[in-house]
Amino acid sequence: MHGFFFSFWWLIFPIGFFIFGAWDRWLAYRRSQDRLDLLRTYTQQGKDPPPELIRALQGGDLEDVPPPPAYDPYDRDSRRAYRRYHRHAWRYTPYGAWRSAIVTGAVAGGFWFAAYYGDVPGADWPFRLVAIIMSIIFAANLVTALFATTLRNR
Repeated sequence: MHGFFFSFWWLIFPIGFFIFGAWDRWLAYRRSQDRLDLLRTYTQQGKDPPPELIRALQGGDLEDVPPPPAYDPYDRDSRRAYRRYHRHAWRYTPYGAWRSAIVTGAVAGGFWFAAYYGDVPGADWPFRLVAIIMSIIFAANLVTALFATTLRNR
């Protein structure tokens, strides 16, 4: 039993993330139930609920967050966001799709190489597992690149 925990200590992290994610979802459920109870109380008393409560029930938060401003050519922050978008817009082109496919294919190939020719004893299966995952990501990126190239003007 000691060897099992010694070999799989890293499972603490995904199990912990799962537990904390479930706890977060439970708290979100309780928060929404409390908001619905508050709304039910307002309606039973015949009062109009505050708009913040309605906005929170529609998916917003209780804080009053203004909507993002429209593009203003004379506003420095708006110009910066516009430039940032156009600077990184190549990621959504066929060039970006092919670049992602080539990079993930090279990384997958490197892990396959390390899985078969690695000189670390007992490290072939983790390399093989990562190589399989990266190969799946490479295949998805390759399909995306093919679709981006063939369907680009449609």
